[in-house]
Amino acid sequence: MSENVLRRIPLEKFVDLKVDYAFKQLFGNKKNKDLTIFFLNAILNRTGHRAIKEVSFMSQEFSGEHRDDKQSRLDILVKTQENIAINIEIQLSNQHDMIKRTLYYWSKIYTSELKKGFGYHKLRPTITINICNFSLFEQTDAYHTTFHLYEDDGKFRIDNVLEIHFIEMNKFIRQWFNNNLNPLDNELVSWLSFLGVIDVRKKKIYKEIYLALEELAMNDKRIKDALTIWQE
Repeated sequence: MSENVLRRIPLEKFVDLKVDYAFKQLFGNKKNKDLTIFFLNAILNRTGHRAIKEVSFMSQEFSGEHRDDKQSRLDILVKTQENIAINIEIQLSNQHDMIKRTLYYWSKIYTSELKKGFGYHKLRPTITINICNFSLFEQTDAYHTTFHLYEDDGKFRIDNVLEIHFIEMNKFIRQWFNNNLNPLDNELVSWLSFLGVIDVRKKKIYKEIYLALEELAMNDKRIKDALTIWQE
């Protein structure tokens, strides 16, 4: 598709993949499981023997143990071949509760593995990935931040059970147009380009990002498949 053709396509023909139903259609669909695995490996920087090779999609519903407990519905929840739970959440607007909400979801998923009569050793690492269409951390210009449980002085981990990622799309777009990102050289940039190319809230199509995706698709079947599904 040429740039001229792109300009003639009205905005409503495109779907912003940051809208949860569209995101789940691409990355939360069993038919597209391979794309989900590629996407997760890019975010978690897993390659070689550490790479995710298989995922199973889990129920997104979480209800409390007591009648008045808050019920939660997750966007996407999968388990890897190592029985590691990964939750992906999309948030379009800042409700000013992202941190607490993230910790709440993480704790629900983590503790849900402990069945009655089981020992604590049965608890498995849990990873949460938050994709935010707003800026969250004023302390850094990085669009991708990762958190673990560390000792304050020595900076060693107490355990590997908690891993939380935040991706701030505003910062991603800013860095793209400051020429700090190259999707040809960076797997994560390639996949985040899908999420950044359309911004329905700002009524924008970033044609430069779209054209870069099309260039990538010429040599990368994964990108081509994702682009085809997104356009359908």
